[in-house]
Amino acid sequence: MGGNFADGRGNATFYIDYTKRDGVLQNSRSYTRQAYTDDGEGGLAAGGSGSIPGTRLALAGSQYKFNQDGSYSAYSAASDAYNYAPDNYLQVPQKRILLSAQTHYEVDDHLTVYAEGQFINNRVQNRLAPTPYTGSVSLDVDSSFLSAGSQALLAAADTDGDGYTTAAIYRRMSEVGPRISSVDNTAYRALIGAKGLIGGDWNYDGYYSYARTKQVEKQTGNVSDSRVRQALMTTYDADGNLVCTDTSNGCVPLNIFGAGNISDEAAAFISIPVQNVSTITEQVASLAITNGNLFDLGAGPAGIAFGAEYRSEHGSYDPDYALSSGDVVGFNAGEGLSGGYNVKELFAEIDVPLLADLPFVHKLEANGAYRYSHYSTAAKNVSTYSAGLIYAPVKDVTFRGQYSRAVRAPTVYDLYSGQAQDFPTASDPCELAAAVTNANLNASCLATGVPTSALGTAINGGSSQIESITGGNPNLREETSDTWTAGVVLQPSFLPRFTATIDYYNIKIDNYISTPGTANIIAACYGTAANGWTPYDSSYCSALPRNANSYAIEGAENLLSNTGGLKTRGVDFEMNYSVPLNFGVFGAKTGKLSFRVAGTRLIRYDLNPVAAIPDLNQSCAGKFGVYCGNPYSKLRLNNRITWNSGPITLGLTHRYLSSVRDDDDTTTYSVEKIKAYNLFDLALQVQPTEHFGWSIGMNNVFNKKPPIMGDNQEQSNTYPSTYDVYGRAFFVNASVKF
Repeated sequence: MGGNFADGRGNATFYIDYTKRDGVLQNSRSYTRQAYTDDGEGGLAAGGSGSIPGTRLALAGSQYKFNQDGSYSAYSAASDAYNYAPDNYLQVPQKRILLSAQTHYEVDDHLTVYAEGQFINNRVQNRLAPTPYTGSVSLDVDSSFLSAGSQALLAAADTDGDGYTTAAIYRRMSEVGPRISSVDNTAYRALIGAKGLIGGDWNYDGYYSYARTKQVEKQTGNVSDSRVRQALMTTYDADGNLVCTDTSNGCVPLNIFGAGNISDEAAAFISIPVQNVSTITEQVASLAITNGNLFDLGAGPAGIAFGAEYRSEHGSYDPDYALSSGDVVGFNAGEGLSGGYNVKELFAEIDVPLLADLPFVHKLEANGAYRYSHYSTAAKNVSTYSAGLIYAPVKDVTFRGQYSRAVRAPTVYDLYSGQAQDFPTASDPCELAAAVTNANLNASCLATGVPTSALGTAINGGSSQIESITGGNPNLREETSDTWTAGVVLQPSFLPRFTATIDYYNIKIDNYISTPGTANIIAACYGTAANGWTPYDSSYCSALPRNANSYAIEGAENLLSNTGGLKTRGVDFEMNYSVPLNFGVFGAKTGKLSFRVAGTRLIRYDLNPVAAIPDLNQSCAGKFGVYCGNPYSKLRLNNRITWNSGPITLGLTHRYLSSVRDDDDTTTYSVEKIKAYNLFDLALQVQPTEHFGWSIGMNNVFNKKPPIMGDNQEQSNTYPSTYDVYGRAFFVNASVKF
């Protein structure tokens, strides 16, 4: 809403938006409520995590599970894995309010002052399955929580006779409850500026803006590592009661030996709610001088713009004491980080019409731009530039081409974000039969701490995910990209109301900032089946620490880095055509039927995830999987048919993704190919007045399910950022203007 003031010399507008969205659990969909894994015979089977409610125990090269009475039995990855899926969100709940205001006032031709302000408060809640506690701990061999058989099992491994045995445990802390992360994000931005006429055709526009974002995250469902260890170290008091050896802090003995056996008191003792605060501030001061009529070569006025800009960014990650101490198990722990940078820039742009209205030259224009930037970080002095041509031999056809060199410095988030726990899809090659039969892989596994007896066994408990650590990297350098584009615009006079654009692009990014991916780090350390399991660079093995008792990879370091680069090329296209109709509705005597076909043909998408190892380059066009990640369909379409008459607009949208194949040629998965994917959406919009309108619609009209897979999925048994996991959905909205 808004209006003019001061006889139309000023204007002010105000905008408010409120969003409330309910959460959707994976348990609410039949195809996501059970975690799937490959069954080894071309099908899918129930899978999950090796961290289970009853505790998986790795001891002396063997794996066991505990029953509720404290007895033990052999652990089977095929039947005992924990189904973590039902507790996770498919769609996180959200509440958001956005307030925006802008105003301007024209003092005279030489001065117009303006201001903008925005405020956003966004609250989301994430939910994960209960904390998987993993690690090597000391266990009381004669604990009353254990059956006689279990006591004997642990006592046999007590080599020094002190009454305690060190073993690796994998315990799902179900009694503590699910992990809940509540994020409250508050952002505001204020801008004040002035613009006006300098003289002749010269104008100026300058502004200063300040923006600040503060994110407060509160976590529950975490457990304290030190308190778990304290509560597991038990003994007997003078009355024969099982108590903590160290009774400080009100320690309560922890019974992890069987599902549901942790008491409420023990759960309260090990639970540790935590909080972290992330803050990012940005200040920008910019001044531009423009002239839209610099000179005229006979084809139209040339335009120029030049100016200067200063930008400062600062970010901090401030975890509470528990998080920064590293004592938290659940979501993540990490030390506080703080830092920032500033950049000073000079820029210039020019657009020059060269020729016009000549035989075979309806229009010929050239453009260019240059920007010099001085960063306070390692990037220091960098230059970016671009140049292009637009040529129309006739009015109906226009050719265009552009080259640009761009530089992207790492953001404050890239540099200083805190570390977080992640569970990407990846497999440990030391679990394969080849770890026994292949001399190279055998030697690598032994060298990284896996004993001969554990080679070829499910040391990760049957899980298709590997615990990893992601986060920022203060040593990142800037990205540099070269982009070439060439295209044509068709507006044939013999076919009114038809337009078409076709643009070819070729992009190369050096020092591309991304995580290398846990699967690629493993390949760097151990090699792949394709190269006979010859390590590419064994120094990467240090990023893959193993548990000393279970030998599983835990805490793989998958931090942001400057990768070996990205190369992609393809064709973007769009065609539009409309047909006038001689009938209408609600008083309208005419209507219009419009057609649009838009899409991208991906020709190449090559990513080298590890800069030092070009042999790990992944050609991802038409592929998906543990190396490429999300599907890169070679053909993507977004088509629409729209009927409009009077206040009514009815539209049908078709979304299409071509088929993709798995990127791992050395492994045969149950799902090697994802078929072409089609979705249809329907929407009706009614605009009875200029100030009021409403719409209803249905997304995924035919309730198309996502492709379901096992060991080569991203999460939720599919790739939820590419394919629709919600199913048929209805929406209603209304808009009011004041």
